[in-house]
Amino acid sequence: MAKTEASLLSPPSEFTSAVPLDSPIRTTPIHPDLPEIQVPGEPLPVYSYHPITCQPIEDQDISSELEQLRHEFPTKEAALRAQEQAAKEAKRKIEEAEKKKEQVQRAIDKKNKERDTEMKVLSKYQEVKASDIPS
Repeated sequence: MAKTEASLLSPPSEFTSAVPLDSPIRTTPIHPDLPEIQVPGEPLPVYSYHPITCQPIEDQDISSELEQLRHEFPTKEAALRAQEQAAKEAKRKIEEAEKKKEQVQRAIDKKNKERDTEMKVLSKYQEVKASDIPS
């Protein structure tokens, strides 16, 4: 049984599509400002996992991007400021997406209510129409 639980909590080895945010392998937030976005916490550090696929990030795969980031943010302070800015931007986008989702759901609910009302009116109309037909 413990072996099954361990396999559920380890990152998928061949799975390269997005891992749902509520997946059991997601255990550790990627940033204190983004607690809703989590990656596996073990055996690698949080920053060693891809935040969408939860796959380990290989240094050779991203070496050119790392070098570019080192040029853009030469000091630790600059990198931390950029990280905070990116976290705030991600949080803003998540909140905007959530608001949009709620707006769409309210619109759907409103249309469903209108449809139900129209169906009741139609049903009453058909009952009256049917009772007017002589037998």
